[in-house]
Amino acid sequence: MKYGFIGLGNMAGAIIAGMAACGKFKNDYLYGFNRSQGKTLALKEKHGLIPCASAAEVAEKADVIILAVKPQVLPEVMPEIVKGVTKDKTVISIAAGKSTGWYEERLAKGVPVVRCMPNINAKVKASVTAICGGKGATADDIKIADGIFASVGKIYHIEEKMFPAFGALGGASGAFVLLYIDALAEAGVRAGFSRPMAEEIATATVMGSSALAMDSDEHPIALMNRVCSPGGTTVEGVCKLKELGFETAVQQALQAIIDKDFFLEAN
Repeated sequence: MKYGFIGLGNMAGAIIAGMAACGKFKNDYLYGFNRSQGKTLALKEKHGLIPCASAAEVAEKADVIILAVKPQVLPEVMPEIVKGVTKDKTVISIAAGKSTGWYEERLAKGVPVVRCMPNINAKVKASVTAICGGKGATADDIKIADGIFASVGKIYHIEEKMFPAFGALGGASGAFVLLYIDALAEAGVRAGFSRPMAEEIATATVMGSSALAMDSDEHPIALMNRVCSPGGTTVEGVCKLKELGFETAVQQALQAIIDKDFFLEAN
């Protein structure tokens, strides 16, 4: 199989690294094009990527075309690849705010399109990726996408109407977690720790709590209650967070992302 990446930014680089490391694609070919040659050459050196001179060349050579450019660049890219994308190929997009229908309107009739949404945790093979197929996508097309994104984390098959919500919950919320880690670390510095130590402690604690929640069948609140002894110190902090609107802030922030995503898809 020949896989072609159009756009070789952080996400594409993480996916290529995952494919190269998992061992399932060792007999396949990876092609790629990026406007900046530096990223292309780095991926060639590290993972054996075969550089292409244009997006059109990628579309012509690859059996599976992964569109990994920014959404605002897609209107320029689509006319370049239309000729090379025939209905015996599979188009996979990881661009936010573009429906499968948007691509189907611009490609030849019958070209299968699969929409995927990974997150930046793909860099450490811990992404969560949403996957759904367009009108022309078959089970085989979905299986191809599954294989690619399983190499960088967990995969979820969802209805396309749920993509804005998934983008918030499974993608953008990662930024909230990083902001939370920074807030914890800053509080640690105020309490007397060095910044590096505070950041390490905060990050390790968040990772540990995440692993605990993932491994347990119990509700996260039930796990939290185990730490909150009656009249203790932890429950004092939890109550202060609730008093200051911690949960409401998180929920409203997620809704703001969903609303923005719906706006982008409508425009």
